[in-house]
Amino acid sequence: MKNFRNIFIAVFAISAVLGIYSCTDDKEYLKFAEGGEISYTAAIDSLKIFPGQNRVKVQGLIIGDPKVTEVRIYWNSNKDSVSVPVNRTANIDMVSTIVDGLEENIYNFVVKTFDAEGNSSISVSQTAEVYGDRYIASLLNRPLVSNVLVDSKLIINFAEMDLSSGVLGSEVEYTTTSGSLNTVSVNIEESSVEILDFESGSTYRYRTAFIPDEESIDNFYTDYQNVKPIPTPILGNAAVPFIASATSGRWGNLAEPWITNDAAKNHGGYGGWDEWNGNIFNLESGWGAPAITNGKVYQVVTAEPATYQLKVALRDTNHAAADVGGAYFVIVKGNGGLPNVEDLTTAPEVLAYKRILATSSLNYIVEFTVDETTDISVGLLTTQAGGNPGRFANIKSWEIVVVE
Repeated sequence: MKNFRNIFIAVFAISAVLGIYSCTDDKEYLKFAEGGEISYTAAIDSLKIFPGQNRVKVQGLIIGDPKVTEVRIYWNSNKDSVSVPVNRTANIDMVSTIVDGLEENIYNFVVKTFDAEGNSSISVSQTAEVYGDRYIASLLNRPLVSNVLVDSKLIINFAEMDLSSGVLGSEVEYTTTSGSLNTVSVNIEESSVEILDFESGSTYRYRTAFIPDEESIDNFYTDYQNVKPIPTPILGNAAVPFIASATSGRWGNLAEPWITNDAAKNHGGYGGWDEWNGNIFNLESGWGAPAITNGKVYQVVTAEPATYQLKVALRDTNHAAADVGGAYFVIVKGNGGLPNVEDLTTAPEVLAYKRILATSSLNYIVEFTVDETTDISVGLLTTQAGGNPGRFANIKSWEIVVVE
């Protein structure tokens, strides 16, 4: 009986307590929770973090919650942070800010919103990479194929690059003929750039731009590379139709800057220019014309230290290896002209030569190197017999190019 009474008293006490709570405000219990009722602001929406050079751009939207007054961005395990004030409007508000001064690394950024009373939203996080000196040191300047400088016209030819590297193109900074600095951009899709007002003898510099991520807010550049293009020695009156200074019938003498010695004028004081073959360059003997002994036709140009190629294109020739003497393309250091055929192999001033033969290609390349700025004599040297058949070499063009 005693136990029953005790049970009855316990049940009554519990019911009384529950009755008291049921008659009070349904939030009254919150006064027993430490800090009272918890209030959250709306979290940032559509968070995006854009990488850059020692910085990032943080961007997001504040939607719906008029109480938001601040956005805080945390990184380094919340050890570092920045605060961005928010001025709410009746619309959706964009939050965008730059976080700079960051070391090159991969970061986890945590973003929260706050109201004026310090209540915060839940965290929204995103990982982003920050680029810096290590990334820049890995970049390679776009390789050059060649520089072709003729007077004030410079053509720079570029090599191809792996597009997956993020390469965008190059910038070329040069001095103009008026003495000012100018910069031109060369897209990675372009293989060359033509500059028409380059100051001959000057140096240009160029660098290449990259983007490590298509959403990066910064482009990254290699160090500048300085280049001094070698001026190309220009041969004058050097292609069909060649110009004659004087003519007599079919034959004539080539106009300046060509210099023709008397031995090459074996057609009554004329030789080197041939109208019958289309105003072409031709020293011809035989078929009634006298033989030629050490006939020389050449011109003088200035060359800076570099390696060059003399390129000569023939239409046709019948010079043979068995011929006594022969015909040669010759490059000589100095402005004194060409040596005699018998001295060709021993003359110290000879930089290079190549014999003309009907069995060879009609496109001749003679490579030579100049070790100091100097005049050079470039031309045709020949000793050829008369008789029938005679000998000839119809030349269409001459050109000197710089070997890179």
